Amino acid sequence: MIGVMRRLPRVIMTTAIVATLSLPAGCGSGGTEPSPARPAADQVTYVTGFGTFGREAYVYVAMDKGYFREAGIEVSVQPGTGSGENMAALAGGRAHFSPIDFTAMLLTAGSGRATGTVAVAAVHQRTLAALMTLGDSGISEPKDLEGRTVGDTATSVIAMMFPTYAKLTGVDRSKVKWVSLQPAQLAANLASGKVDAIGQYVVGRPTVANAARGKEVKVLPFGDVITDMYGSALSTSATLAAQNPDLVRRFTGALFKGLAYAVDNPREAARILLAHQPAQNAEAAAAELTLIAPYVRPAGGEPMGAMSRERVERAIGVLREAGAFTGEVAPESVVSFGLVPKG
Repeated sequence: MIGVMRRLPRVIMTTAIVATLSLPAGCGSGGTEPSPARPAADQVTYVTGFGTFGREAYVYVAMDKGYFREAGIEVSVQPGTGSGENMAALAGGRAHFSPIDFTAMLLTAGSGRATGTVAVAAVHQRTLAALMTLGDSGISEPKDLEGRTVGDTATSVIAMMFPTYAKLTGVDRSKVKWVSLQPAQLAANLASGKVDAIGQYVVGRPTVANAARGKEVKVLPFGDVITDMYGSALSTSATLAAQNPDLVRRFTGALFKGLAYAVDNPREAARILLAHQPAQNAEAAAAELTLIAPYVRPAGGEPMGAMSRERVERAIGVLREAGAFTGEVAPESVVSFGLVPKG
């Protein structure tokens, strides 16, 4: 299981791939060669972006529809706890693939901490990062956050992005208190009034509204001011990307086939999710998948997952100009463009 890191500066501490999780077939040597007639499936560990909410249903869809099996892959799914821990799991060899918030990757790389990971496809073409509050909280604009308490997970990308968001919106971030909560506690703590706002993806609104039991939910999307940012990007270790690009391409193709099916068939995808994660709410899951659809399809007819070097350069520039970091970040150090889906 993935341990919870206590402070954001400790997001990534190593680039080495340790022996806790061996690379799939094709990455090493030795062992008996599988029969050409029935090659052994590659065993892959996938960590979700954050919990097992509706937005994560597509991996289960790809499993149930046989897309991974068709690609010669057997997948084990583990719930993720946020971008920081998920990057650590990839870099530390405890997982092979995970959707990582791309801004978190840039912030980590820009601060001089090597991530040991690379993005290979954009799950979301725009950032989903946001803060959510209740209609009776008195928070209607970013400045209203001053003097309030925000709940989020210990390694959440939203907390990582907040200094940039605060600077661009004129918020004194020293006047905003952040408290650490477990993923499952966020919506409940907001609904009960224990916190004034929580970090969430914009598509999490139905889940938060369900917990709020009829109360209005207000959303402050970071994408309104932090432009040119991709949302989550399917990522892997730099080692796996270099040593087994065929596996990366096969996994990406199968996963994104599941993503396309999930957003086209949200109710069915929600039922599939519940078969694997019975604690989830079917209506909220289907609503999340409906909301996420516009975020996953690129403009101009590009394939799902597309990423461009030019846009990554612009995203780096936005963060640097906002004072998020001063170091240089080469686009190729955070994205393996040769593995990104092409039309």
